[in-house]
Amino acid sequence: MTTRASTFQTGIDAVLRWDATVLTAVSRLERRGAMAVMRALTRAGDAAGWIVHGLVLLALLRIEVHVLGVMAAAAVTATLASQLAKRTFRRSRPAVAIAGFAVRAQDPDPFSFPSGHSTVAFAIATAAVAMDPVLGGVETVLAASIAASRIYLGAHYPVDVLGGIALGFACGLASWNLLG
Repeated sequence: MTTRASTFQTGIDAVLRWDATVLTAVSRLERRGAMAVMRALTRAGDAAGWIVHGLVLLALLRIEVHVLGVMAAAAVTATLASQLAKRTFRRSRPAVAIAGFAVRAQDPDPFSFPSGHSTVAFAIATAAVAMDPVLGGVETVLAASIAASRIYLGAHYPVDVLGGIALGFACGLASWNLLG
């Protein structure tokens, strides 16, 4: 007779196997042009990339300072939340956990779940959607592209990215509710 705990663990193990299988399959899709695009997207999701992005929105598109402030608050909240979650779950990066797996991007920290890039990107996108739906649509496409880059480059498992999306949505929504 199985217990609920063992059934739950069996389900978790199946998800983790699926996660590694999908990541390994994606790693075989390496294409030279796509690699450059994915690396650029990952860099766009770094802190410096977001700062430049915000300055461009402010200077060239004349986005309201208040809108950028809510997006920035979402980014800070998401960064803190993802770092706390990473240190709570302590999931190893794919390059450490999968024998012979080669990552194609530098890992900013040793922990994989959730994807910090995805968390921040979707927090910003969620706040943007709440404040300005047109801007939010563009930010959502950028967020999805950054999240995809993290899987393509082997920095994260798909579940890490999905967790980051969910956490980012919550952080963006919270920031909008508090400051919007």
